[in-house]
Amino acid sequence: MKRIYYFSAGVALGAMATRRTRRAKEAARAALAAKLTPSAIASDVADAIAELGNAVGSFAQDVRQGAANRRAAYRPMVDNNTGVVAMLAPDQVGLAYPLSSVDTVHTITVADPRSA
Repeated sequence: MKRIYYFSAGVALGAMATRRTRRAKEAARAALAAKLTPSAIASDVADAIAELGNAVGSFAQDVRQGAANRRAAYRPMVDNNTGVVAMLAPDQVGLAYPLSSVDTVHTITVADPRSA
């Protein structure tokens, strides 16, 4: 009697496992079929293009920032060696010299001409 119970329990578990496996396989096929529709493919391509555009924009921003940092690092050296002062656009203006290289700060006061 014990053998019949274990045999029937094994058959039931085997049948249940087979049904679950078949359902999972059918669900995977349905998901793949849904991904292969023209609208799903177009959506995936659009997402990929958007990600590529974001990556290119981020790279361009990094390059611009690196160039600005390099320009700021070379400006004091060029100014000290040549005595030339470069005229820059307002968006390129930054600290000409690092704050650590400034020895003293000179304050100039101008008298108000109306008070004289």
